[in-house]
Amino acid sequence: MLKPDRLCAFSDGVVAIAITLLVLGLEVPSVHDVPEQELRDYILGALHPILGFVCSFVLIGIYWLQHYAVFHFIDRADRILVALNGLFLMCVSFVPFPTGIQAAYRDDELAMVFYGAAQVACSLALLALWLYASRNHRLVLQGISPQAINSMTWRIAITPVISLAAIALSFLNLTAGRLIFLAIPVVHLSHHKADSEWSKANDSVDASRE
Repeated sequence: MLKPDRLCAFSDGVVAIAITLLVLGLEVPSVHDVPEQELRDYILGALHPILGFVCSFVLIGIYWLQHYAVFHFIDRADRILVALNGLFLMCVSFVPFPTGIQAAYRDDELAMVFYGAAQVACSLALLALWLYASRNHRLVLQGISPQAINSMTWRIAITPVISLAAIALSFLNLTAGRLIFLAIPVVHLSHHKADSEWSKANDSVDASRE
């Protein structure tokens, strides 16, 4: 068995880079391309890419928060968990690309489907990691209750459901489809059962180190 400490540190670094790549997708014009008198129109036209940046920033932040919570309960790792974590990081680091596509092709349903599919991939990869680690308490702390495990599973599993709903709604209204993604952080932050056992997890870790 492996210790998960370095795995978490590496994951934090990859997520930080993915968030940085998001802002690099926002173009800052030169004064030669956009004269001062046209700056207002340019900023108005850039609102859509900015909103895409904000949405993806929030979603990646939620994935990181879920990942952080998952590894709060995991006290050991094996090669399969490392591979699943790598799959999750690959999906997260890919998010800036469909974010840029969706910003460039703002009126195209296919761009929205591509963006939503990336969110589904991120959440399913994290769900696979958690299900593997928590099944029969394979890699999680033994004192964690089944209710907490189920709560964490539900919290992660709702993300691909909302993403699929956003994809379906985008064929009717693109703006409404984009707004549905913002329900993900609301649902995540309103589900606290797993968080209620964080102190128990801390006590278990402290006991194991004594």
